[in-house]
Amino acid sequence: MPQLSSVLSRLPTNIEVHMSTMGHVVWVCWHDNVAPTVGQILMTYGGMLVVEDDTQAVWFFFTDDVFLALARLMVWGSFHELPAAVELFPGRLQFGRKGDSNLLMDGALQAQKIIVPDNLEVWIHPKSREDKKGLPGITFERHTGRQGMAGVDWATMTVDVRMPYASTQAWFALIHPLGSPLDKNFQDGWDSMFKRLGEMLQQHKMKSIFNETFLMISVENLMMLRTFMRDYLQSFSGEDNLRWPCVCVVADRNNLNFNIDLPKKIGLKWDSLAPDFPYLTYRNAYLLGEGFVVRDLRYSGDQTTVDNWCNVMLADDSIGIKTLPLLMPSYLTNSTESGVGCVYCGLACHESAQCPTRHAAPSDPTIWEELAEFDLDAINSGFKKIETTLTADGLEGYNTLLEENDEAAVVLRAVLDINAMGQLRNVPQHWLYRMRDPDPNEEPPQKDDSPSWDFLDKLINTEFDDLANLGKKVSESMTRYQRDSRLRMVQAFISLERNDFEHAVAYFKEAATLNASPAMQAWNEFFQARMAEEQGQYTQALEQYSQIQRVMPHWRDIRYRAIVCRVKMGFCEPILEQLTKLIREDATYFNRALIDPALERGRLMILSSLHDLADEAKAAAENDRKRILEMCDRINEWFPSDHPVQLDLGTRLRALNEQAGINSYMMSLRVMAVRPELEKELEEHIAHEVEDLRNRYKYYLDILQEIRDEASWFPFPGALKEFSQEFNESAGIINRAFACNFKEAAAFKRSRSDTTQLADLLRSLRKRLKSLRMVRDGTLFGLTFLKTFLWVEAMGLLLCFVTVPVVYFWGDAIHLGWLKRLFGSEPWSIQKVLVLIVSVMAIGLAALRTTLVFDRKREKLLAEARRQREDAQQNRLERIRQQRRMELENAAHKAEGG
Repeated sequence: MPQLSSVLSRLPTNIEVHMSTMGHVVWVCWHDNVAPTVGQILMTYGGMLVVEDDTQAVWFFFTDDVFLALARLMVWGSFHELPAAVELFPGRLQFGRKGDSNLLMDGALQAQKIIVPDNLEVWIHPKSREDKKGLPGITFERHTGRQGMAGVDWATMTVDVRMPYASTQAWFALIHPLGSPLDKNFQDGWDSMFKRLGEMLQQHKMKSIFNETFLMISVENLMMLRTFMRDYLQSFSGEDNLRWPCVCVVADRNNLNFNIDLPKKIGLKWDSLAPDFPYLTYRNAYLLGEGFVVRDLRYSGDQTTVDNWCNVMLADDSIGIKTLPLLMPSYLTNSTESGVGCVYCGLACHESAQCPTRHAAPSDPTIWEELAEFDLDAINSGFKKIETTLTADGLEGYNTLLEENDEAAVVLRAVLDINAMGQLRNVPQHWLYRMRDPDPNEEPPQKDDSPSWDFLDKLINTEFDDLANLGKKVSESMTRYQRDSRLRMVQAFISLERNDFEHAVAYFKEAATLNASPAMQAWNEFFQARMAEEQGQYTQALEQYSQIQRVMPHWRDIRYRAIVCRVKMGFCEPILEQLTKLIREDATYFNRALIDPALERGRLMILSSLHDLADEAKAAAENDRKRILEMCDRINEWFPSDHPVQLDLGTRLRALNEQAGINSYMMSLRVMAVRPELEKELEEHIAHEVEDLRNRYKYYLDILQEIRDEASWFPFPGALKEFSQEFNESAGIINRAFACNFKEAAAFKRSRSDTTQLADLLRSLRKRLKSLRMVRDGTLFGLTFLKTFLWVEAMGLLLCFVTVPVVYFWGDAIHLGWLKRLFGSEPWSIQKVLVLIVSVMAIGLAALRTTLVFDRKREKLLAEARRQREDAQQNRLERIRQQRRMELENAAHKAEGG
């Protein structure tokens, strides 16, 4: 038994409601299969399939044609077997902002179950049949509902099978080409397209009228509407020779007559509509069914109705598939009563005298860096708040928004900064620097004594009603300062804010002629072009922008304003390449084009073009993000969390990884620009750390070699057990380090972690070496002293024992009698004294000589030990080389033998 709540559970809940409407809900239930004719009939009469499953479906009808659809279904069912049950009851259809939908209905209706009969049954809710007694060929008979149905006064339908039950829905389609009929391009392009349209109308036998560049077409039924819309959108895609930008509007027939007055009676501003994408009401757009995509024109703070306008495109159209999901606030795109927008900021919703930039601080270029950090969701969120605030508070809402520091404030500041070149708040800076960017450390120039500075300040704070009095004072000053171009500019601003554009243009022209600087002349001509643009004189504005561009080719704002003019004229497609080129030169123009309300007429095509750029940058940024993640893993492999490289470079890498996840074109470009720099920096840090670690181990090796050299000549090797253990452990660490590849992260980290242990071991060895050095030096000193003492003592004693007897016995013979007499009669006592003297002298000479030769002797012994160690090491290396050569030779012999 089908249950309505089960199929309704497939619909999303808690949607952000964009619009809603009351209408008729048709619940169709069947057994195993239902004839395709059922859905075709319901769709033909304007039914919209909301949800379905295997045994039931829910349709929604906007109009009373639902009774005609059910009548036709009953006529068909009377001749064909149709086991189905149909209920008609009231309900509310809700549309979400993301294209989702939901149904609201009475709880008792939602809880229904129904038994499907063998033949078609149609049940009508009492509220649905109110005031429906006059339907031709249709009558209602009250019956008790079946088991499971809601307990209301149900009725069944009875129909006259002889009635045609034709749908009451019909439409008029109006096609209006853009451009001037006098333009040769218009004549060629529109003629080719008109012929193709004529062939299509003739093929479908559709009536048409052509009058004053308006082609009016009569669409008799929904099937014809679907066919016409599909053929219209398909016929000209990719055929440039048959394509000319046209505005297409499909309106309900209602009480309109098919005549040449249709364009006026529809009540649309044709010059503000975007070409190429037909305009329909939401009601008619959803009737087109599958194969079409409905696009909102802009975001509105108020809930939209199904009678509001929207755009329609084919589901397989690249623009429908690939476009940025951004909705412009409707408040920012609404026109003023006079139809003239603001010359300062370019918004159409207020005039120049009401512009919020008049009292704002000078432009801050960093606003585009702030906006670059916002993804599309954040910009959409900011736009929504802008719409709701400005709709509720009007002009006061600007101050409310700008005083905050949230997404809406940043987005609004960026919107107001798009046309910063022509805003009153930036005039003092342009006067001071003569339209050039100041150097970072440049001292600001001093203001001169011209009264224009004071008048400019007064203008900013003057109310609209007092502008005339201020203008008189400026005129009086102009007679005294006849060569001061700035006074003419102030007077031009006053006329501009009074909407006196004729006089404003004249004053700007005077200011341009009085200026010797080409940049200042071009700036004054820019204001003239801006006024022409805001008055809708786009051809004149384009000519002036072109002249300025020739003089100041580096002013990208001029190129951008020319692009905006072309879009306002409706010729969006030809400027997409120019816009792309401008964005590639200066990426900030991506966000300018993204959020600029002045581009509303070409927004769909521009968003599609920006989508391609964003996709290209996002794909590159995704590749960079993979590299960033690899770099993060690598830096974690190489450096601990408390390492300075981690604290600095690691933090920046993690921040860059977060930026790579932001769906922003500017952020993608920033990631692509910064990633190679950080990668290079990481490689430099790794190379530096590797070299530093290698040098550290070399330093430790030198220390260990010094310790070994110092300890190599030690007279008591048995006492070096603990010293040898620490020495061998240190040598093992150093050998392991030099045996591994420092350019591998694991080996690097292991070797770096060993440096702490190695440093402790070397520190301990040095402490032990002090004791060893004392013993070694003491031993060497003692041995050297003893050797010298023994030699001196032996030679002295030998001389003493030989000299005294010789003098005593043969002194007279050798003429040393005086010495004999000096010895006296006790020569042996004298000999004892001489022995003592010799011993003392031996000790003194030994001490003196040992002191003098000790350092040299020690260094000689250490050098000899070092030489022996180096020789042994060289012999070991040579043996290793010979062994490797032999292994290679053996391998070569085996290879040759094999």
